[in-house]
Amino acid sequence: MSSDYSVNPAAPYQLYQVGPEAEPMILVDGALAYPRSIVDHAASDGVYGPAGAAYPGIRRPAPDSYLANLYAALAPLLKRTFGIPEEQQFRLDSSFSMVTESPSNLRHNQRVPHIDRTGPYDLAMVHYLCGPEFGGTHFFRHRGTGFQRITAERESIYNGRLNQELNAQVLPAAFPDEEHPLFERVATVQATFNRLVIYRASILHSPAIPRDAHYSADPRNGRLTLTSFLFALDR
Repeated sequence: MSSDYSVNPAAPYQLYQVGPEAEPMILVDGALAYPRSIVDHAASDGVYGPAGAAYPGIRRPAPDSYLANLYAALAPLLKRTFGIPEEQQFRLDSSFSMVTESPSNLRHNQRVPHIDRTGPYDLAMVHYLCGPEFGGTHFFRHRGTGFQRITAERESIYNGRLNQELNAQVLPAAFPDEEHPLFERVATVQATFNRLVIYRASILHSPAIPRDAHYSADPRNGRLTLTSFLFALDR
């Protein structure tokens, strides 16, 4: 099995400003030179396990060289786009992720968008290793507070308001979408094989999953992504 996870040096990228807070976002198409190599690894004999409270599916660690290669190639663009100091260091974390939970089985906290971290330099990446039939990623603004990005300064205000709203109603059993009563969808990135989207880990987002979805746990036939985080280390 090949294990070449090198970055495609000719991969085109696009820069966007998303939502009312004009949050920066990077889209890279054709990110890896040999994407089938990483799919082969995902489908090898590794063990997938529950992904945790927020993610409706399963995960397993990705090879360390995958994210190290991406970061080495993209670091100048990331620091320039997100206003990150040149000397900033990161802890890198990457996992194969597959949505396998049906909308009807979602826990209450999975029916709302989420964030991953509140730090100004913490970044998240989703690398789609599946096609557009598996949806993509939605991004949101919370109607009650107007917040799109949940910083450390905003976190207690946001959590307090959201908890009040959740205590007052039962949300439909569905992934967040454009019809959500508490959140406004401000952007959607469509899944495309070998597409990479990069954004601040503090902006509200959710997998874009159709209401009737039932996805396979087979990496070659399901909604396979690589979910990665660059968590800023204290300087």
